[in-house]
Amino acid sequence: MITDQIKVVIVDDEPRIRQGLERLIKKFRPNWHICGVFSDGDEAFREIHEKIGAFDLIFTDVQMPVINGLELISLLKEKGYNFYSIIISGYDDFKYVQTALREGAIDYILKPIDRENFESHLQKAEELIVTDKKNKRLIEEAEEIQTKLTYEKQIQLLSDTTAVENMDVSYLDWTRDFPDGKYNLLYIGIDNAFSRNGFENKDEWKKWDVTIKESIRKSFMQERNWIWKNNQYSYWVLIYNGEEAKIEQSCLSLKTTIQRTTPFTASIALGQPFVDLSMLVDVKNELREAMKYRMIQGGNKLFKTESLKLLTYNKITDVPPAVYKWAEQTVEAMKYEEQNVLTAINSFFDELKKMTSPFLLQESVRYLCIRIINQWIQDDGISELPTLLSEAFSITDEPASFSVLRQEMINWIMKIRKMREYYRKNTIDPIVKAKEWIHSNLGENITIKRIAEHVHLNPTYFCEYFKNQTGETVLDYVTNARIQKAKQLLAATEMKIYDIAVHVGYQDAKYFSRLFKQWTGLLPSQYREKRGSF
Repeated sequence: MITDQIKVVIVDDEPRIRQGLERLIKKFRPNWHICGVFSDGDEAFREIHEKIGAFDLIFTDVQMPVINGLELISLLKEKGYNFYSIIISGYDDFKYVQTALREGAIDYILKPIDRENFESHLQKAEELIVTDKKNKRLIEEAEEIQTKLTYEKQIQLLSDTTAVENMDVSYLDWTRDFPDGKYNLLYIGIDNAFSRNGFENKDEWKKWDVTIKESIRKSFMQERNWIWKNNQYSYWVLIYNGEEAKIEQSCLSLKTTIQRTTPFTASIALGQPFVDLSMLVDVKNELREAMKYRMIQGGNKLFKTESLKLLTYNKITDVPPAVYKWAEQTVEAMKYEEQNVLTAINSFFDELKKMTSPFLLQESVRYLCIRIINQWIQDDGISELPTLLSEAFSITDEPASFSVLRQEMINWIMKIRKMREYYRKNTIDPIVKAKEWIHSNLGENITIKRIAEHVHLNPTYFCEYFKNQTGETVLDYVTNARIQKAKQLLAATEMKIYDIAVHVGYQDAKYFSRLFKQWTGLLPSQYREKRGSF
């Protein structure tokens, strides 16, 4: 019946009683463990607290020097110990009995101890303790199952979210079930899976896939995390409240582990922390863009995105320092007159003309492009990177000549400069503009990316800016706007609830009803009835 050994403590100031209790317990319950026998309450309290720890049952006298038995029980309860107690006393006093019961004692045995009845006291205690242990195990097992089911559900939600390019914020309501705090998203890609011979055999890849996933799990086991597949050769990791320095070190260690234990190398794109999980789709897209830079820098790299999700472009050691000098001068000159820019960019290309490697030349130009775009985003939070950077990179792909490359890059840089000036002169309050757009498109597919594009801001920058300026998240604002519009339609029209749901952007009427009740406390039909409409 008993699966866990019952731990017992004996406390009595009479040696004869202590020894007698020990003998009787060993006789009737030889499988119990007597973990401590003490002559007073003070000694018992110290030893339990400092050495013994958790126990199941205590036999204690009432009248003892320093700390009596009832005080001992009370002190142990205050320290958080969970146990049963049996009082051994020579006093047949109702007050003692009453106090003992109040402190949770299950029996009150008078001295001298009746040996014939003593076994029944042990039986009673054993049944209570065994039942408690069984119930505790059942609760722990249920909690473990619930935790596992919750994790699997969260993994599925995360997987579904990262599988799409854009998602209406109304379908991100599940993010409220995740804990508040800071998150980091990682994108892990196997660099050379397709180039290895013999991996047409799916079973062989499955073996390496298990090894890689286990390496990922071990690398981030110190932080709370969620791990799921992106596709056959790539993985996502979402980390909760991790320290950035530790996360970066874990990424570097993971790369080394994969290279050492498998035939592959891995590249990792590491995003900056964010607190609003409704940004997950946008952060995911930024990381996938960052991962593309392994085509430039090669594999087995850690690509860290900057505060606006831009890759920090590492220098190439073979490029002359003068090239970097004039690249930085060009970036700085973008803040001043056109002539300053032309002087810097011409000096930059004068240095490039000395190169003999077309590869290094291409890399140098791309480095300059990234620095220019990066600086603009850092300065203004603008979100034009994907199109502009792709345009610049295409210029460097197959230029007809060095002079053509030079002129086209000058034209591109001057265009960026004019766009920066225009943006700064014509930008209105992005919060006002965003709210107007949201209210005009309540029935459409509203995503953070679409809102951010409308106000010409980077999605991450926009989310943080919106929260700082308004005190609420974009998700909360959009949901509230849709609920308010729905309330108006319920009160003022005869539209069916399903039609109202679609009108304010929810294709699923049941989901709309649940969300409406969550925000208002009433179902749509109840709200309409309460307002006395139709």
